[in-house]
Amino acid sequence: MKLKTSAIAAAVAGTIATPMAAQADVYASVRVGVENVDTAGISDLRTRSFGSRFGAKGETDLGNGMTAFGQYEWDVDFQSNNLSGNDDISIRKRYVGIKGDFGSVRLGQDYHTYYNHISAPVDNPWWASGYNMVNYRGRTNHAVTYAGSTGAVSFGASAYFLWDAEEDAPDQIEVAASFPIGDMTLGVGLQNTASDTAHGSAGNDEDIVGVVLSGIMLGDASLAVNFETQDDDESIVLDLGVGNFRVHYETLSSDANDNDPTLIMLGYTQNLGRGTALWYELVSNDADTGNSDDDLDVLRAVLKYDIL
Repeated sequence: MKLKTSAIAAAVAGTIATPMAAQADVYASVRVGVENVDTAGISDLRTRSFGSRFGAKGETDLGNGMTAFGQYEWDVDFQSNNLSGNDDISIRKRYVGIKGDFGSVRLGQDYHTYYNHISAPVDNPWWASGYNMVNYRGRTNHAVTYAGSTGAVSFGASAYFLWDAEEDAPDQIEVAASFPIGDMTLGVGLQNTASDTAHGSAGNDEDIVGVVLSGIMLGDASLAVNFETQDDDESIVLDLGVGNFRVHYETLSSDANDNDPTLIMLGYTQNLGRGTALWYELVSNDADTGNSDDDLDVLRAVLKYDIL
């Protein structure tokens, strides 16, 4: 009788625990290569890491139509400037959240609203991206983000809270939405900056507006176009992909500095097998400062291997 009771209890416990089970993944990606950097009259060839990383992520079914999730990811970087390698470990992502039919709420450091809707469609080069934009928005911290959708329309909002003893209001707000136009996708977004946050060449707090149209098909090629503006600053990004080849172009009209820096990148990704690839980038950045020493030419060849 005691054995039967124990078996029933174990079965009931297993039934209750099943929807609560966590699914966790530990992973790592090693990305090391060589690059030749030509700037300020000096050409230097070096071996370095390009965003090598490791982390853990998972999610748990809460059993009531909601799922908890989270991720921690570290960046492992080095450059061959000395014998020690300048090893450095920093945090790329650290966030936690809950999702369900209502959408998702996420807190912490990650890619948030403005990036996901405006920057991501043109952030396709492995490395050479975001140099000449009004405000390239990558991973950001101190954010609370809501993401939702209705039909084919996705939308979101992020609020940033930094330590400030004089105010309780958000230090910055992002709102954005994406929706289909035929086979293309249009994204529109806005960043509202706080009065103590400087952006743009004039260093003011004017709102930043971004628009991106992606999925523009030109035969076998796919084009994405990004436009951002703040005050008198404007930027345009063109990102064209054809198979494993990519062409990326950025230009920024910087009003207060009276210059128009321009970047062009030619890239190719060579898939070698499961979790293994080589990628190449040829980058030329014209700073448009009147001083050729400020310009930059880079050639990269990087091997990427996903361990887990």
